[in-house]
Amino acid sequence: MRGLFKKNLIAIIVCVLWCCTVTLALRLNIQSPKWVHQISNDNLTGIPKSVLKLQDRFLYPTRRTQEKVQKSFKFFCDTNGTRSETRPTSVHELRPGDIDIIGSVGDSLTVGTGSFSYFLPQLVVDHRGTSWSAGGKGTWREFLTIPNILKVFNPKLIGYAYGDAVAEQRFSQFNVAEVGALSRDLPFMTRELVKRIKNDERTNITEDWKTRSSNGITIHKRTIAADNSQLNFKSKNNFDPFKICNYQNESISLIMVISTSEISVKLNLEILLKFTNLPTICFFTHIVECPCLYAIQYKDKLSDYIKVMKQFQEVEKELIELEELKNKEDFTVVLQTFTEHLNFPLNRFNTTDTSYLASDCFHFSQKGYARAANALWNNMMEPVGLKSTDWSKEFDRFICPTNESPFIRTWKNSIS
Repeated sequence: MRGLFKKNLIAIIVCVLWCCTVTLALRLNIQSPKWVHQISNDNLTGIPKSVLKLQDRFLYPTRRTQEKVQKSFKFFCDTNGTRSETRPTSVHELRPGDIDIIGSVGDSLTVGTGSFSYFLPQLVVDHRGTSWSAGGKGTWREFLTIPNILKVFNPKLIGYAYGDAVAEQRFSQFNVAEVGALSRDLPFMTRELVKRIKNDERTNITEDWKTRSSNGITIHKRTIAADNSQLNFKSKNNFDPFKICNYQNESISLIMVISTSEISVKLNLEILLKFTNLPTICFFTHIVECPCLYAIQYKDKLSDYIKVMKQFQEVEKELIELEELKNKEDFTVVLQTFTEHLNFPLNRFNTTDTSYLASDCFHFSQKGYARAANALWNNMMEPVGLKSTDWSKEFDRFICPTNESPFIRTWKNSIS
């Protein structure tokens, strides 16, 4: 009898507490100020700054994806005349629509790590379909990527990844990038890329024009972090970019290599180290993901790391100037420089805009990747020597081919 009484008493108490909670919630909802209901929306007008600062400091941003472009809005460029009537024979006369195949090598940035990561466990997903340089999922309206831009000029483009997948899965297509890749992994990835292109029944090895992106943004840093004793980049890493390019040219012809790289490494490091007002968890993720920059035990070697990265950049700049590559009509390498003087976007409080970052504050969010894709596209259409060295808000500046400048820019067609 007592047991039954106790059970009924507990049930009554639970019901009373539940009723009080619901009543209080409804009461607060009715009496709360209007700005409370705007916290989860994009319109933040009228919300006290103290509340916004708490939200930015302890909560993740409400939007980490680009704003969807409505179908009523036309594409930025006129696509008439952006594919040659006859297949071009020179890499210096390629229009955006002439690219038939796209492939990519790289690390987690090329994989698309963090695109939709609001929480740390989501970082394990490879969002290759929305990779800024190699993903073709959806359209540019939802996911601004280089393949989605090229698809507007050539709907028959192939090679882009179109779903979440690891490198070995079918959805990855010709995106052979690997999370945590080092510079010494580039030769293997290049061989894998060549093999995939050759074995694909859709490709015409001798006639299709191909573009291959090589995004070395974090490969540089990870290479250094992997071996903190290396001070001579060329000898320690056994890395020869010319051999990689030469292998591609001998294996499959008609290639344009798009290489993005930080020319001013020191400035970029200062940007990473000066991120402000980040969520507390990012202090720990930075140490785990990039100890060479953030771990205390490596602080005294930071200047050495910068020297190594400068050596990496010198290797790339030397590669671009090689006569062996300049004298070819079926192969070229173009260095894109939008990160040279890159300024990371700030929010309304003049602190780091974390809506462009993934949950680890190290990789980009999809919004950040879209901004990078926009900047890379602009670089591709800008003449060598006059390429922009910073990025702007996604869609604010979008360069289109014109009758006067219809080609993707190389050193040769940039000469006026």
